[in-house]
Amino acid sequence: MSNFFGSRQQASPQQGAQAQASPQAASPARPFLSPPGAGSPVQDAAPSSGGSPDLARNVTCRRGKPDAAAASRVAELEGENVALKREIEALRLAVARSPGSSNPVVCAPDRDLAQARAEEQAIPPPRPDVGQQMRRLTKEKRRRHMLRDSIMHTVEEDEGGGGLDGQRSTIRVTKEKISRQASIGTARVLHTLPATPRAGGMDLLLRVVAVFREPLRSEHTEYLGSSRFADDLLELSARAGRRFETEPRVLRLESPAYVFGDTHGNLEDLHFFSDHIWKLGVSLTAGSLVFLGDYVDRGLSSLEVVAYLFALKCLEPAKVWLLRGNHETRDVNGWKEHYGDRSFLWQLGPLVWEGVNAAFDRLPLAALVDDDIFCIHGGIPRRPPPGPRPFCADADAKTRLELLDMVPRVITINPPDVDADPALQQMASECLWSDPAQEDQEDDLGDSGYGESLRGGGTVCFGMRAIEDFLKETGCSFIMRAHEAHAYGVNLSKGATVFTIFSTSKDHHQGRMAMCGCILVDIEKIQVINRSPHYRNHYVHKRNSMSLIGLPQSELAKRKNLGLVVDECDDSDDEAFEEADEYDDDELLYNYDDPTSQFRENPVLGGTDGP
Repeated sequence: MSNFFGSRQQASPQQGAQAQASPQAASPARPFLSPPGAGSPVQDAAPSSGGSPDLARNVTCRRGKPDAAAASRVAELEGENVALKREIEALRLAVARSPGSSNPVVCAPDRDLAQARAEEQAIPPPRPDVGQQMRRLTKEKRRRHMLRDSIMHTVEEDEGGGGLDGQRSTIRVTKEKISRQASIGTARVLHTLPATPRAGGMDLLLRVVAVFREPLRSEHTEYLGSSRFADDLLELSARAGRRFETEPRVLRLESPAYVFGDTHGNLEDLHFFSDHIWKLGVSLTAGSLVFLGDYVDRGLSSLEVVAYLFALKCLEPAKVWLLRGNHETRDVNGWKEHYGDRSFLWQLGPLVWEGVNAAFDRLPLAALVDDDIFCIHGGIPRRPPPGPRPFCADADAKTRLELLDMVPRVITINPPDVDADPALQQMASECLWSDPAQEDQEDDLGDSGYGESLRGGGTVCFGMRAIEDFLKETGCSFIMRAHEAHAYGVNLSKGATVFTIFSTSKDHHQGRMAMCGCILVDIEKIQVINRSPHYRNHYVHKRNSMSLIGLPQSELAKRKNLGLVVDECDDSDDEAFEEADEYDDDELLYNYDDPTSQFRENPVLGGTDGP
């Protein structure tokens, strides 16, 4: 035998005699030799019965006395050698007896077939490698699902049981889908982490998000027409309002950030943005979401839009930011005479309407992205008249951003808040209502760059002079606003310094090919994202459904009083509504010849001194 750790080879008698005649030719390093210097080599001992001459020679000590431990090791290895030969012969017999096998039975020349069969029965059959089989099956499964979603097979084996002592191990195979949110390795790590208990009210937030994702499911449609949805919307408004109240009136944000304009209860366009911008969820989206206001009115899904945005705000308060628009005031979203079934008040009833507006009263007014881009719903406000103010002794030394931060955290704006300082009330109102001046208005503007807006009613417009002064004062480079409809979703004006963003393509008589848009601000990059007019996802706009069939009249009357059930309206078709509405809603509020007469009939702005 050449080596204890190599392959076992039987030495011939001639090789053994040659080794005895020339002991110096033997390998100087043997596993069981005594240490060097113990004595001169002597004649090798005679091999033991049935053993190899080389093996016996290698285990003799240099002094000529046999080592008992080495002899015991020799006997042990010889026993293993015999057992291995028997196992090889048994495997040969098993292969020869297998169906369809063409290999003949091969036995040792010094044994007959009967003895080989007896030894085969005495040796237990080898246990199959279950793990290898499961890995092979798992690979086959993965190959079958290559064109589908990623599939992860988890193979678990109970401890205890090699199969030879009567115990059997249990193999469990589980199949799970792995989306793009996590790899197989990440899923395994997450599986080992302890479960984290959900915060209070988390089920409410996840339920609202699930309803938004799949609004056509029967249970979701029934939920939107139930009193439970009204209770959930009130709870959402209270929770979101508490968060809004803790935020400054001018948010300081960092890019990347997606900036959205008016949504106006348009669930279909909001679904377009969610499907293409935060499809994996807001938490896994790189960047913040900034909405510039006007979430309600005009569209027939104002409740669903508000509930979804409030739920996102509560789930990700550091990534979702909502600003206030002019439609987040009671005088505008409560005007049922003009909007009809598209009025926010008409869609949900006075109780829930007041609860949602309480959250609107706490919304921030503006946002600053990277200290370079000023985001607002309407436009830039004018400075208060010079001189000390009750809220600030050195108001003249403050920038307009600092003055906006002094606006009360809770303010109604329209109607005017009697507890707020009139100067701060005016600034907050102009943030919601002002517009860029048209080209033909620039010559009529005053030295400050401000003038009367075409909307009338005391609202103002701002020209290039006002824009340059504001950018110089605040150190900003661009202004991003909403408030005006544009067929392409995004419009650039005033020397490429003012972006107007409109994130709804319906209900503003812009035509069938109108698009909605948003803007991605990413450090030094500004990218416009538009929805193609051919994109359709066909979501329902009415909350009335088959779930109302069979309800008693008393229950229908109760839900109708809450605003959960709406009457049929002849103008429910979007195209018919746009054809009937020839003018913008804000234009209908004012009489250009006598603005005060319209205020007396529709006190939306609270008097001639309004925005």
